[in-house]
Amino acid sequence: MAITSTGSASGATIISSGGKYSVLSGATLVVQNGGFVVSGAVVSGFGNGPNNSGAIPGQSGGTNYPALIIASAGGIASGSTVGFGGVVMGANGGTAAGGTAIDSGSFAAVNGGFVSGATVGSNGGVLASMVSGSGGGAGVVIDTHVQAGGYALAGGGFTIKGQAFAGSGVVSKGTFDIGSTEILASAGTDIGSIVGGTQLVSSAGVAISSIFSAGTQIVGAGGWTSGATAYAGGRIEVSGGWATNIVLNSGGSFRATAGAQLTGLQVGAAAAASAEAASILSNVVISGGGTLTLGSGATLINATVSGVTSSGGAGGLLVLQSGAVLSGITSMGFKSRLDIDSVQYVSGAKTTYSGNTLTITDANGNVLWTGSVASIPAGGTSKDFHIERDAADGSLIVVYDKCFLKGTMIRTEQGEQLVEDLTVGDRVVACVDGKEVLREVIWVGRRTATVRPGPHDDEAGYPVRIVRGALGDNVPYKDLLVTPEHALFLNDAFVPARMLVNGRSIYYDRTLAHFDYYHIETDEHSVLWSDGAMSESYLDTGDRSAFSQDGPVVRLLNAPARTWEHDAAAPLRVERSFVEPIFETLSQRAATLSIGVERPDVEMTDDANLRLVDHQGREIRPLRTVKQAYIFMIPAGARGLHLLSRVARPLDVVGPFLDDRRHLGVLVGEIQIWEAGQTHQIDDHLESASLSGWSSVEDGRRRWTTGCAELPLSDLDSDAIAMISIEILAGGPYPIASDAVEGNQGAMPSRM
Repeated sequence: MAITSTGSASGATIISSGGKYSVLSGATLVVQNGGFVVSGAVVSGFGNGPNNSGAIPGQSGGTNYPALIIASAGGIASGSTVGFGGVVMGANGGTAAGGTAIDSGSFAAVNGGFVSGATVGSNGGVLASMVSGSGGGAGVVIDTHVQAGGYALAGGGFTIKGQAFAGSGVVSKGTFDIGSTEILASAGTDIGSIVGGTQLVSSAGVAISSIFSAGTQIVGAGGWTSGATAYAGGRIEVSGGWATNIVLNSGGSFRATAGAQLTGLQVGAAAAASAEAASILSNVVISGGGTLTLGSGATLINATVSGVTSSGGAGGLLVLQSGAVLSGITSMGFKSRLDIDSVQYVSGAKTTYSGNTLTITDANGNVLWTGSVASIPAGGTSKDFHIERDAADGSLIVVYDKCFLKGTMIRTEQGEQLVEDLTVGDRVVACVDGKEVLREVIWVGRRTATVRPGPHDDEAGYPVRIVRGALGDNVPYKDLLVTPEHALFLNDAFVPARMLVNGRSIYYDRTLAHFDYYHIETDEHSVLWSDGAMSESYLDTGDRSAFSQDGPVVRLLNAPARTWEHDAAAPLRVERSFVEPIFETLSQRAATLSIGVERPDVEMTDDANLRLVDHQGREIRPLRTVKQAYIFMIPAGARGLHLLSRVARPLDVVGPFLDDRRHLGVLVGEIQIWEAGQTHQIDDHLESASLSGWSSVEDGRRRWTTGCAELPLSDLDSDAIAMISIEILAGGPYPIASDAVEGNQGAMPSRM
C-alpha cells in the first residue's frame, strides 16, 4: 500500500486514527495488490467551507486537486465516505466496495477497475470509464444505488476534475431513484438497471434491459436501447437513435421522433405509443387495451393489433393520422380497431376484404381507404369487418369482429332452432314442474368473449364442452358448448357447468380462442332445452348492459334486477355436499361408457419452493427449519422483502365441485425478527388490510399468502444483518404447472 501526501493543493493530508484513514485536500492513498484493504475511510478535498457544513473534514483541495483513494491490482477500498472534491477509484483490478458519495464526492471505476454496492447521494456521482494510455479494460459499476440528485456517467469523451476520460464503461444492475440522472456517453453501457429517474443515451451509448417505473429514457442520435420495459408512468423516448424489443406494460409510454428506428415493440393494456414524422417502426404488437398512434410521415412495417381481453375489454387500437404509412401486413385480432383519422365516417360505407387487402368504399363505390390487412385467425371475409364512427372526431374506425360458438339448438314451438336466430316474440319450450310450457322470448343478448392464455382455464375464459351423452342417454344429443358459469338443470337445481368439469366428458375446450355467446330471456325465468340438455334461461341480475342486442326489448332495461333467491325457476346449488355426488356420477358414467378421452392427472408436489426476494430481485433461501419455522438470514441493504411460494387453488386439488377459487400459497402464523441481540414480534401481517399479496385473516392468528406476499418489515435496520423466522402452518400440494405463474397471485391451502 502506498501513501502520497504531497498533493498540489495546500493542506494535502492523510491521517490515520484508530485504523481509519482521512484523505484530505489533494492527497492520494493507493491501495494496491490483493490482501490490502482500507475500510471506512473519509475522502474530502474542499474542507470546512460553506458547502461542507462541517460534515466532512478537509481543507482546500477542490475540484482540480481531488483527494483520492485508488484501489488497484486486487486492492480494496471498502465503506468509504466521499465528500467535496473526493474520489474513490477502482482501477486495474481494484475495487471500491460499498460506501457513500455526497455533495460533489465521487466513485470511479476505470481501466478494468470496479465499483460495487456504493450509494450515491444528492450531488454525488459515480463514473465508469477509461483513462487513455493506462491499459486495462472498461471500468465496471455494479449494484450501485443512485439517490435523488445523484449522477452516474458511463463512457468517454469528457473531462472531470482535470482528468480526461475516453473509453468504455459499464453500469450493471443499478437502482436509480426518482430525481437521479444517468448519462451513457460514447462507449458507455447500462445493463439491467431499474430507473426511476432520467437515463440519457447519447451517441454510441447503449442501454440493455433497463426497467422504467416513473422513470424516463431518452435515446438521442446514435444511441441504442434494447430490451427496455416501461410501466406505471415509465417513458421511453427515441429521438434519432435505435431501439429494439421494447415492452410497454400498464401505464408505460413510448415516443419515436424524427430519425428514430425501432424493431420490436409490445404495447400492453393501458399503455400507449406514438410515432412522429420520419420515424420507422417495425414488428409491433398492440395488445388488447393498448394504443399506437402513427403520425403523419411515420412508417409502420408489419404490425399485429391483438383482440379483446378475456374480460371483454377493448381490443388493441391503431390510430392512423393523415400521411401515416402502413407497410407490410397489419394483422387484426377479434374486436381490434383501426382508427383512420384521415377519413371521415360516411353513412353507407362498406368493407371489401380479399387476399389480405382491406378496402373501404362509400355508398357510390368510391374508394376511401385501402391497406394490407390480415385477419386473426386467417380466413376472414368482408362481413367480418364493420365500420364505426369515432365519437371524438368523426373519423372512420374499422372493427374486426368475426363470431364463434354459434349453433346451439333451442327447442321452440316451431321445433329446434339456432340460438342466434331467435328474436323477441318467439316462443320457446320450458320445463315447468315436469311439463312442457311455452314461454315468450322478451330479450336476446349477445356478448363476445376472448380467451386470455395463461390463467387457469375457468379464469382464462375457455368455454365448457359437454360431450354428447355426457349427462344421460343422448343428452345432450350433440356436443354442447356453454360458458363456465352457465347453469345446467340437474337433480331439480341449477349447477354451474364449471363445477362439473371432469376433463373427459365435460372439459374446457382450449381450441376456441374467441367466440360469441348468447342469452335469451323469457317472460319468466325458465328451464330450457339446449341441444337436448336442460339449462337456464337468462336471469337479469344486473349485468344486462354487458350484452348487445339486435331487436326491441319488451321489459324496461332499468327494471329492478332479479335475484336467484326470489326469481329463479329452480335454486342455484354450489355447495359441495350437493354438487360432488353429481360430479362423481357423471365421471363414473364417462369411464364406464368410455365417453370422451381420458386425460392424465395433473402432476403435484408438496414443495412450496419458499423463498424471500428483495427490491433488487435477489432470492434468499431459508437457512434451516425448526419445526414449522423457516429461518432466513437477511443481508445488510436488503429492503422491500416479499415472501414467495408456489400457488394452487382448493378446487384444483380437491375437485371443481368445491366452490373455492382462491389463490393460496402458504398459511403464515408468527413472524419474528432477530437483530442486534433483540427479538421483535411482527403482527402487521395479521392486522393490516393494505399489505399486498395476502388473503383474509383466519382465526385472528394466521393468514394465507397469495404467492407473493409483502412482508411488513419497515422497521428493519437495512444496514445490518438480521434473521427472520416465519411460521408456516400449512401449504400444498401444488400443481407443478403453477410454477409458471407462481408469485403472481397465489394458490392453495393444505390437503383437504
